[in-house]
Amino acid sequence: MSTPPQTVTPGQSHQVTIEKLTFGGSGMTHVGTLPVFVPDSIPGQMLEIVITKLKDSYAEAKVKKVVRKAKEEISARCPHFHDCGGCVWQNIPYDKQIAYKEEIVRETLLHLTPIGEEERKNLPGRVLKIIPSPQVFHYRNKMEFSFGYESMRTEENNGRRIFFDENPTIGLHKPGQWSTVFPVTECHLYDEQLPMLLSTVRRFMQETNLPVYNPKTQKGMLRQMLLRRGVHTGEQMICFLVQARKKELEPLFQTFIRSFAGRPQLASLLLVEHMGLHDKPDFPKVHTLYGKNTITERLFDLTFEISPFSFFQTNTLGAEKLYRAIADVAELTMRDTVLDAYCGMGTIGQYLARFCQKVVGVESHPSAIEDALTSAGKNRIGNISFYKGKAEQVLQHQLKAGGKYKFSVVVVDPPRPGLHPAAREAVVAHNPDKIVYVSCNTSTFARDLAEFLKAGYELRTVQPVDLFPHTAHIETVALLQKK
Repeated sequence: MSTPPQTVTPGQSHQVTIEKLTFGGSGMTHVGTLPVFVPDSIPGQMLEIVITKLKDSYAEAKVKKVVRKAKEEISARCPHFHDCGGCVWQNIPYDKQIAYKEEIVRETLLHLTPIGEEERKNLPGRVLKIIPSPQVFHYRNKMEFSFGYESMRTEENNGRRIFFDENPTIGLHKPGQWSTVFPVTECHLYDEQLPMLLSTVRRFMQETNLPVYNPKTQKGMLRQMLLRRGVHTGEQMICFLVQARKKELEPLFQTFIRSFAGRPQLASLLLVEHMGLHDKPDFPKVHTLYGKNTITERLFDLTFEISPFSFFQTNTLGAEKLYRAIADVAELTMRDTVLDAYCGMGTIGQYLARFCQKVVGVESHPSAIEDALTSAGKNRIGNISFYKGKAEQVLQHQLKAGGKYKFSVVVVDPPRPGLHPAAREAVVAHNPDKIVYVSCNTSTFARDLAEFLKAGYELRTVQPVDLFPHTAHIETVALLQKK
């Protein structure tokens, strides 16, 4: 029974010891018998916390003071660790990180799968030993940095709010602070040459004095710098997103080229017109200033051309581990026809095509389908085809059960919200022998898992794979088999 709500109220301070990590990355403790979730904490820390929210069955809190470090706690490598919010577990040894992730998968399935208690008890036993990331640092092939102001003050003048921008910089947003940017000098997740590039960008900003973007006023030119690299090929891309039209940009082309085109292994220097209000441009107009408009990357023996906005796994070496795990559980034969739903640019399907008779990919983003068709042609894969549209719509119409294809194996790799109910029902209607569910969100997988269990499938294995060291993100590959 939980502590009565009247004994715990927002604003109260308590001294606690963090007991474990939970789904999403927060530490958990108890005040009395009331569970309390504390972001930015790790097991073993003794903390002074302040209650921030009180719910019916739990509370949330923030760290006020670290009274005693955890026994296993280590010093974070990055000086931005406490500001960035990107590497929340960098103060935990990596072997402990992956052990926590493996246990979080078990606990999430045990507590969040909406089925009977007796059936739920069997689920944690299906979870296999986690596959670690081949690289613990410098594993990312993509990074995005924002231009902005370190601080922003406002004044009222005749009923109008005036914004005063201070200290233009390039860096990242602190969690929950999207109007300002804190300067970043290094990041241990991307390429080791990043500090030198960031220094060059700052010098470029001083020399050109180009205005940076203010999300409050929607004014300013420099918005973002997007970086991509081919881990296997060494090719580098620098892409600047700017709020300006081509006629305003053309006089600046040579300035960007002089500042950045001479960098080692640079294969692509791009400027992208971004006139919208959102971070990601809806209809980007890309100008190639140097090299080509893509970089080349390899997965296994496959080659892919990566554009600035391509859908491609962020951890290249980890993606190869993930795809091997998918192939291992699928155990395909040359008699199998495979559905690859939510296929992105078709990387999973193109890898699986060598093991089966036919692969059919479904993806809603037009640019991803274009990338998939281009790469499949370049890789000379003749037994794969793609359908453009939302999975739930394509599977109910063009690829409906009883139609052109009889899928013996279905691979789904949905976004964080999980499967659309209509897509889930359409998969079941195809009655495949196996469903391989690739998930980046164990909680929504648990919800979908319950529906597949009710439809006559059994959970055989859940394989966690770590693609994002130092973060709470966990990938899983689950095999469901028809009873």
